[in-house]
Amino acid sequence: MRKKRTVVTLAAVALAALTTLFLAGNGAATAGSQEAAAAPTKFNNEELRQMLVPESEQRKTASSVQPTITIAEAVRTGQFGTGPGIASEPRACLEMTTALGDLSGVEGYMHSGERSQAAAPESLQRYFMTAVFQIPGGASTAIDKVAKVLRTCSAGTIRLDTGSGESLRGSISYAEHEAPALNGARTFASTLTTILPWTDPASTDKTVQTLQECDAQLTLAANGDLLIWSVEPTEQLAVNSVRTVHERALALS
Repeated sequence: MRKKRTVVTLAAVALAALTTLFLAGNGAATAGSQEAAAAPTKFNNEELRQMLVPESEQRKTASSVQPTITIAEAVRTGQFGTGPGIASEPRACLEMTTALGDLSGVEGYMHSGERSQAAAPESLQRYFMTAVFQIPGGASTAIDKVAKVLRTCSAGTIRLDTGSGESLRGSISYAEHEAPALNGARTFASTLTTILPWTDPASTDKTVQTLQECDAQLTLAANGDLLIWSVEPTEQLAVNSVRTVHERALALS
C-alpha cells in the first residue's frame, strides 16, 4: 500500500540538495522555456533582499516564516548541507556538497518556512523556500547545470538512518515537467519524489508497513544574472512564488 504523505526530514534534505545543484553540474544541457529577451540590470544587495516577499505578505499563506538571511549566512550555518545519516545513489540525487564550489561569495538572499494547512491541504509537511542569487556571467547557465545533474537521478535510491540502529531504504527521483512562462525569463520545473517504508506508531502490528510518498516542487527562473529558486509543497505554490519574485525584480530593474 502506498500512502501519500510528506516527510519532514526528507523535505529538509530536498531543500539542501536542490538549493546547491546549480553549482554542481558542468557542461551544457537544454532546459526551460522563454530565453530572456531583455535581462534586468545588475542588482545591489538591498534590491536582492527586496525581491523576496515580506514576512507580512508571506503569512497570508504560511503558518511560519524564518528570517531572511544572506546566501553567505546560509552557507555558514549549514543550510545547504544534507546532514548526517542520509545517502543516495547516484550521489547526485542528494550529496552535492563535494561539488559546490564557493557559495560564500555569491550575492543573494533566502527565506523559508511552512505553508499553512489551507495553502497545502494535501501535504502533512508544508516546508517552503525561496531564494534569489546573482550569478556572475548569467543565470541561464545555472539552469543548464541543474538540468544536467537532475537527469542523472531519474530513478535513484535513498537511505535514511533512523537513529535507532536501523536504516530506511527507498527510492528518489526527479521528473521534469512544463515550466511556467514568465515574460523575458527562462524557466525550469521538476518534481522531486521520495518513497520510504513507514510503520504507523499507533498500530499494534509493527510488521505492517505502508509506503510514504513525498513530493517537493522545484521551479527556477533565470533572467540576466538573476536566478530565482523556489521549493514548495505544490506546483501552484512554486509557480506563484517564482512569478511574484520575478515581477518584483522587474519593478526594481
